[in-house]
Amino acid sequence: MINKVFGYIDSNIERFVDELRVLCKQPSVSAQKLGLKETARMVRDMMEGVGLEARLIPVKDGPPIVYSELKSKSSRKTLLFYNHYDVQPPEPLEEWRHPPFEAVVEDGKIIARGASDNKGNIVSRLKVIEAFLKTTGDVPCNIKFVVEGEEEIGSPHFHHFIGEHKDLLGADAAVWEFGGLDEKDRPTITLGLKGMLYVELIARGAKIDIHSSEAAIIESPIWRLTWALSTLKDQNENILVKGWYDDVREFTPRELEAIDKMPFEEEIVKGEYGISKFLQSLTGFELKKTLLGRPTCNIAGVVSGYTGVGAKTVLPSQAKAKIDFRLVPDQDPEKLISKLKEHLKMRGFGDIEVKILSFIKAGRTPITAEIVKVAEEAAREVFKKDVVIEVTSPGSGPIYFFTDLLKIPTICIGCNHAFSKSHAPNENLRIDVFKEGSKWITSTMHKFGGQT
Repeated sequence: MINKVFGYIDSNIERFVDELRVLCKQPSVSAQKLGLKETARMVRDMMEGVGLEARLIPVKDGPPIVYSELKSKSSRKTLLFYNHYDVQPPEPLEEWRHPPFEAVVEDGKIIARGASDNKGNIVSRLKVIEAFLKTTGDVPCNIKFVVEGEEEIGSPHFHHFIGEHKDLLGADAAVWEFGGLDEKDRPTITLGLKGMLYVELIARGAKIDIHSSEAAIIESPIWRLTWALSTLKDQNENILVKGWYDDVREFTPRELEAIDKMPFEEEIVKGEYGISKFLQSLTGFELKKTLLGRPTCNIAGVVSGYTGVGAKTVLPSQAKAKIDFRLVPDQDPEKLISKLKEHLKMRGFGDIEVKILSFIKAGRTPITAEIVKVAEEAAREVFKKDVVIEVTSPGSGPIYFFTDLLKIPTICIGCNHAFSKSHAPNENLRIDVFKEGSKWITSTMHKFGGQT
């Protein structure tokens, strides 16, 4: 049976690519509130087009959730797919080889904002459903889809949906929005995501920008913000906020073993980023353990004063810095907000405003979960290669709602590749990985539903 589904995917891949390009041509930038409702309707229509029962569910103060489901005639088990239809802003536009929403095919890749993150996986999974229904008239397990429109800005309203619609989301396992191949095209199964606390610090001085000659007697908000930032982290990468590490969950022995086995192509990664070494000259096991298990404090951007061409002698009235803190399991972002504010107050920076932009807890699925074994067997079947188990991703997303709140074992697999440039100019999706990743989902569904 599964070979018929594989054959359908092979025969229809050009049409699948064309349909994906149509979706990529529709802008859906959540940070700019651009095209979200239109894209949600497109995703709903695509779901209905492959045979799912789909609807839009309103979300207070946010774009709609696209929800769909399909009952299996042969299995009682339920697999839930989580995806998101929003994308990152395409800027800087001048660095794109082609306009970001033209979805040009070049060198075997679709080049477009959202091609990899996350529209490629949406279309891949929907086309797997189509392939099953067209070739067998059934799906091997019950299917549910939940597709949100704010993942790229921290899913600020997703918890409202979860709280109001728990009854819709029951499942035996879930497949997260991303996943695919590593730097050497090995299939990788990721079992979790870090959490996130994203804040903006705002320092204020005079009520207007003034002549910089006044800097001798009037305080500079840029300097004040700089001094405040310097108290957050030391040169050894330790976050200095008291109690920040109190609740950090350590890796289990089984997880440490998986991290040790996990390949990490250090030279390839350094070459891709144009760097000569990693922080603190880390390498090997300690590098991997640090990447996956260390909470971080990153300054994402600082804005103040004049940064244009030439000179302008000005003492700005305001300075802002955006900071993302990556969190690990058991760290509570709401507790950490209080610790951060107290830290600034105790060091004399209580006047600096702490604006909360988004936060989400970390989540992680046990290595022993059935869906992990199933996806690993499926990957070996499709790719004929050893499978990499990644205990967690260093990135963030609302996987906590599934792994911890709903108690659904959740894994990340799909059709991404390591150099897709997600969030960067020239984001792309390799068409060969789009096809083979769809077969990986096919085989995982087939095995998960108990088919032989």
